[in-house]
Amino acid sequence: MTRNSILFLLVLMAASACSLSPYKVQEVKSRVAATRENGLTCAPAETNHCADSSALLDLGRADIRSGRHHVTLVEYGEDALELRIHLIRAARVSIDVQNFILRRDDTGELFLNELLVAARRGVKVRLLLDQMFTFSDLKYLVLLTMSHVNFEIRFYNPTFNKAKMSNSDWLGGMACCFRKVNQRMHNKLMVVDDLVGLTGGRNIADRYFDFDTNYDFKDRDILVYGPVALEMRASFDWFWAYEKSVPVQYLRDVAAELLNGDEFTLEPFQPADRLRPLLQNIEDDQHLRLLFVDTVYEVDRIEYYSDKPRKAEFPDDARKQDITTEIHQVLSSARESIVIQSPYMVLSKKVRKIFQKLRQDHPEIELIFSTNSLASTDADTVYANTHKHKKYYVKTLGFMMYEFKPYPVDAPQFFSRWSELIEEKAQGISSRSVISGDNSTIAIPAPRSGLHAKSFVVDGRVAMVGSHNFDPRSEGFNTENCLVIWDEAFARKLESLIRHDIEPQNSWVVALKPDLDEVNGAIESVSRTLPLFDLWPYHSTSVYELVPEGTPALPGTAEFYRNYQSVGRFPDVIRTRRQVTVMFLSSFFGFIAPVL
Repeated sequence: MTRNSILFLLVLMAASACSLSPYKVQEVKSRVAATRENGLTCAPAETNHCADSSALLDLGRADIRSGRHHVTLVEYGEDALELRIHLIRAARVSIDVQNFILRRDDTGELFLNELLVAARRGVKVRLLLDQMFTFSDLKYLVLLTMSHVNFEIRFYNPTFNKAKMSNSDWLGGMACCFRKVNQRMHNKLMVVDDLVGLTGGRNIADRYFDFDTNYDFKDRDILVYGPVALEMRASFDWFWAYEKSVPVQYLRDVAAELLNGDEFTLEPFQPADRLRPLLQNIEDDQHLRLLFVDTVYEVDRIEYYSDKPRKAEFPDDARKQDITTEIHQVLSSARESIVIQSPYMVLSKKVRKIFQKLRQDHPEIELIFSTNSLASTDADTVYANTHKHKKYYVKTLGFMMYEFKPYPVDAPQFFSRWSELIEEKAQGISSRSVISGDNSTIAIPAPRSGLHAKSFVVDGRVAMVGSHNFDPRSEGFNTENCLVIWDEAFARKLESLIRHDIEPQNSWVVALKPDLDEVNGAIESVSRTLPLFDLWPYHSTSVYELVPEGTPALPGTAEFYRNYQSVGRFPDVIRTRRQVTVMFLSSFFGFIAPVL
């Protein structure tokens, strides 16, 4: 046998190991067709499929007819969950959901059960999830798949065509197919009856809805009513029809579980006791109207942007039409201010050039970046890269950089269930299917919190809310989506929310040290540019906190240093392990920035 023949045989064997044989596909199809539930809980005469009445969907219908658009900001996690459950119960025709993560915890199971109930009423439900971080319980996936003909689940870009990945699978995937494995679907999207659409930063899990007693995200959604919902559904269709979006029953490990001969019956769902107040709120029409209809903005102009699902597969010379280009154009239009909020501050070369030019053309422009501290972040590796470039961000680009505190003073305003979370934590309640881990921060009887919202405002007139983190991974690997709104009233509201997050009681300030040594600073700058071995120990920046009775002042001014005190590089992080890890990654792994 020749060398080429051996190589061909190995490739053929690898390909066969990653997909079901035609015989197995047909066997799965037959099993599903014979067993999947198809009855309806709603009488056929009920053309609305027994849906709840909804002032939200009524507004969507009115906007479709008139061509207008209204939007609602959804800041609180509990509200965001109430909104999703209400929309599911109010759906008459279709529900399309696209998410990066769905956990099988209290809120995740509630969400899935509500989708199943809607499917059994007669609503067409499509659920598209990225495979990498979504739950992978094989039997549960089979049970969901077989639960009803109106309920379909697909996984995006499953590595080795499996739902559940072993450690060897992960290592093998990274070794053989690094770019393919890293190309993830980071979009967040929900469209109901083609009347309303929802996007933003939230995944589906306890920590996105203020139900995790260990760690909660301060996140943001935007609900849009009107014609743009049709565009959002069209982008969902791109992903749903894409060849790498695989029905879960055709994943190798799920298919094996499905064909093993077991009966497929889901146990009756019982929501966790702590969800009951939320479910009672959803029954209150006035409550829902107050939250989501009375707070709407009628906006002047709105655009929905979504990457195509094949983002990482463009040839090198192809013109790439992605949302990063649109975002960069909006940022480049700034003349007075840019206020950004993102959980991770890792600026790509393209973005650095944009801000360099803005600073050059408009020296007085205000650049604000609200992000996580090491104490509040969920990604130490990403924070290490942020730490490496702080001097460049603050001194060269002129950013006012604010790091969110893990226990902000205004947490009771940011998390509507704050008092309940403290009580639940004292009772030992914790989220299922999520490893809590060691916070490595000061211990208090409350959850740690971190930023997860991805938003910006330009000149107080243009706003963006979506899934894009403004980082290299969002530019080159992940697919993303967002809404851009040209409306001054809406933009000013969003900007005020971000500015609240960076107030001294909620965020620290990153600033240059007052006693800068120019020689040390020059060496530090050179060391920062090296892809490896950034070993210079001297750092020109520190993290500062307003002193008691101090007056807020702009970083770098004489007033600032009179009113703020340095709290070190990593305030509130009491375990040296995290600090050492960040310093090590910052020094030796600068080359991984393009995948962060």
